[in-house]
Amino acid sequence: MPPLGLLTLASYLPDDFSIRLVDRNVAKESESDWNWADVVFLSVMMAQREDYSACVAAARARAKPIAIGGPFTHALPEIACADADWVCFGEVETIVEELVRDLRADRRGKHYQGGSATDMEAVKVPRFELLPHINDYVTMAMQFSRGCPFRCEFCDIIEIYGRVPRTKKPAQVCAELNALQQRGFRGYIFLVDDNFIGNKKNAKAMLVELAAWNREHEYPFRYYTEASINLADDAELLERMAEAGFFHVFIGIETPDPKLLKTTQKMQNIPGNPLKKLAKIRNHGIHITAGFIVGFDGEDKTVFETQRNFIQASGIGVAMVGLLQAIPHTQLSRRLKSEGRLLEKLGVAGNLTLEGINFIPKGELTRREYLEQYSRLIGLVYDPQAYFDRTVPALLNLKVKRLPRVLWRDGPKLLVVFLKESFHLGIKAKKLRSWFWKGLLQALWKNPAALESFAFDVSVFHHLQQHAHHVQREISRYLSSPIEDDVLDQVIGSNLSLAPASASIWKEAGQRRIDTGEAPCANPQLTPAASYPTASPNYPFGR
Repeated sequence: MPPLGLLTLASYLPDDFSIRLVDRNVAKESESDWNWADVVFLSVMMAQREDYSACVAAARARAKPIAIGGPFTHALPEIACADADWVCFGEVETIVEELVRDLRADRRGKHYQGGSATDMEAVKVPRFELLPHINDYVTMAMQFSRGCPFRCEFCDIIEIYGRVPRTKKPAQVCAELNALQQRGFRGYIFLVDDNFIGNKKNAKAMLVELAAWNREHEYPFRYYTEASINLADDAELLERMAEAGFFHVFIGIETPDPKLLKTTQKMQNIPGNPLKKLAKIRNHGIHITAGFIVGFDGEDKTVFETQRNFIQASGIGVAMVGLLQAIPHTQLSRRLKSEGRLLEKLGVAGNLTLEGINFIPKGELTRREYLEQYSRLIGLVYDPQAYFDRTVPALLNLKVKRLPRVLWRDGPKLLVVFLKESFHLGIKAKKLRSWFWKGLLQALWKNPAALESFAFDVSVFHHLQQHAHHVQREISRYLSSPIEDDVLDQVIGSNLSLAPASASIWKEAGQRRIDTGEAPCANPQLTPAASYPTASPNYPFGR
């Protein structure tokens, strides 16, 4: 996806500002870009910290002033303030005028508090025309709302964007779709809302207009988003999402254990049977991906087996399992710090599959046990047989009413993609191909309308199985040589005492090594996390 934050910021900059946008996930900046620029804007997420440092070093080497925004500034303000001449906290729309005045006057060392109350009905259309080649992207990013009404302890969304969901008008959404269509983009659009159904009433009204826009413009796009699992409780909402062309939804399930959900304040996930809720969503033809977390207070030694069994029963192929991480300036990090459990010297870059449990656990497992058993868990979850055994039956039960017109129209392009998948997974990957062809034939025979979701699941699996290898190598390497201050072998018991933990028990039966016959990726780009963070910060050069 392109850098939506910077594209939105660009729409607020004055007409006499010349802007070049460089998305380092697509192409690197040139030396002529550096020579041309008067100032560099960086939009940064935690997962981009390493490349962010490289960008800052490059700007400093060329004596270019820097402005920084994005979630990174909230999590690590001291680093952002040390690196940048202008630092923007919170939402950017209300602080642009002041920032521009300071840029013109070259007043440096300034900080801006954008807050979390931007009127979304006044937000401008992002400047998609700044993307040099818009069809470099499989997915385009749009935003309908900001904020989430819930209070999950580990989440930084509510800290940055607040707990009052604010939405755009349907006409604004249609205007952005018009802009994308006019630029020639065709494909998938991710509504990158913090929780798409945070305001159900407004979401339903927008979906009606979206469905009408699709019909009027002959269905140029398919859509997906993020939402909480209580989506399943509203049949009308699900029906409108299906009518509006939603292909799949990402859900933060985290854990099936109500006790642990209560511990982390994810109360919206507790009512009802989660497996039945997933079935309700699929009954409306909407495919499901999901996030899971291990590391909550009170977990016992069965937690990994419990997660594995639930994931297998859920039918969710793209089940992204992460370790709990206390992101700075969240409820969780504040509580752990007050309890003396936060390990502040451990690195924090938002990589929940390698850096999690940056605190002394409370329960039955030590940090070492979490890392060891997490490494084993992803080996089991992303094993080819386990993956296809759970995802294919769910796909066969996906109630897609009709194949979307966009799939018929873009058939030749999608066929090329599918042929590539068939080569890599159905021919080249010797240990995988039998599962690929078996699943494909079942889908073709029993539910052809689910082929889109099947193609999605197998393409993401191509990354997940490489990612599992990468994580297992990195965890093994770290445990063989941990940093000096790490507390790997202590745990807070139920009596709140700090003590060494007993040896962990792991049932090895049934564990299979992931092996597709291909060399592991040397630098995997996919980090299973709730927002699929990209690998590099994106920034425009300003003049």
